[in-house]
Amino acid sequence: MPSEKMTQPTTYRVRVATGADAPVLLALLREFAAHEDSAPQSMLATESRLREALGATPPLLRAALVEGPEGAVGFATYTVDFMTWANSRVLRLDDLYVRASVRGAGLGRALMRHLAEVGAAEGMPVRWEMRPENASARAFYGRIGAISREKTVFRWMPDAMRRFLDE
Repeated sequence: MPSEKMTQPTTYRVRVATGADAPVLLALLREFAAHEDSAPQSMLATESRLREALGATPPLLRAALVEGPEGAVGFATYTVDFMTWANSRVLRLDDLYVRASVRGAGLGRALMRHLAEVGAAEGMPVRWEMRPENASARAFYGRIGAISREKTVFRWMPDAMRRFLDE
């Protein structure tokens, strides 16, 4: 596991989240959902499920928190998946969020550094999705050397699957 590194400014640090961090992570996820203008009913995370996922062996969900004097101000959540085309495991970044009040302080970069340390240590590439219209995220990811590839993402929700199965 990567070591905890101080970020710029040095009053912030990135650390691995544990099941005990579920309430903090849930609060930040809700903040992120509001920032993304997502409908509240689309965010189904609960404290107990986050605690369970973070605490499972192996973890179903991994997360890193960035903390400063005011507490947690950002996070990255990610999972380990298997990519058939690459014939390897891959870290799939689910969400990355830094509170608006501390953006520009290098905290998003520090969270990506954490992912790079995990991916390099475990021999896995990192993969993620983002909204195409998010120009600032596209520029940020380009600055750290990430390559974008356009792709359409489909989500098949359980209610739609049940309707399909009832046909």
